[in-house]
Amino acid sequence: MYTDRKLRRPRWQQRGLTLIEVVLGLAILSLMAGAIYGIIMGSVDATASLASTHAEDRRLETFLERTRTAFAHFPQGATVELRITENEPLQQELTLRGVRHAFLWGERPQWEQPSITLAPRPWPDDRISASRQTNPQASTSLSPARRFSLAMTTPEFYRVGSDGDPLPDSPLQSRSGNQLVRPDEKGRFWMDLLPEIQSAVWRFWDPGKKQWIDQQGPSRPGLIELQILLPGRRHPVRAVFTTS
Repeated sequence: MYTDRKLRRPRWQQRGLTLIEVVLGLAILSLMAGAIYGIIMGSVDATASLASTHAEDRRLETFLERTRTAFAHFPQGATVELRITENEPLQQELTLRGVRHAFLWGERPQWEQPSITLAPRPWPDDRISASRQTNPQASTSLSPARRFSLAMTTPEFYRVGSDGDPLPDSPLQSRSGNQLVRPDEKGRFWMDLLPEIQSAVWRFWDPGKKQWIDQQGPSRPGLIELQILLPGRRHPVRAVFTTS
């Protein structure tokens, strides 16, 4: 009987796939799917990290510009004080007095009681817990004792009239604050300017000693230095401001 070999199918096409071949095919597909998933998730994480870094940089640039403006328009009679509150790690409070246009917020054009204090504030426990839930990997970068926000406080946050009652335009209407804002041990209310920093160190230039100092009473230093270290960064951002 005549048989045309060109019409005959190869032997591997004449039988069905074996179980081993099916398993190998599924394994290859699984490896390919895992690799694709890893690439996509890596791209998403990298994009989110880059966006977060850009947001931190923009907030820092805005803060430095506001600070530079406050010192550049330092009026006669205004003072700035630098006080150490803790030594290990170094914690300071910088207080500006008499600068009516420093760190303005809201609709009012100037402070009625121009006294503004800037200081790192430790994160409360509930904020640390919320950060760990939303971003477990980032929450392990710093221990809870090293998580701070750079915040400001002013008497304008709780304004009262001659009768002692809060004024209608006072941001807070009670000395006990509210569910989001609580007073510190001195009764001061704080508003975050930079939500997360690792450290903020101020120094004044002493022309007599020809060196930088980290504490001084109310005065008008010619040069003021600030070094801010953001989480995950190796080197602090340094800025020098002038009051002249």
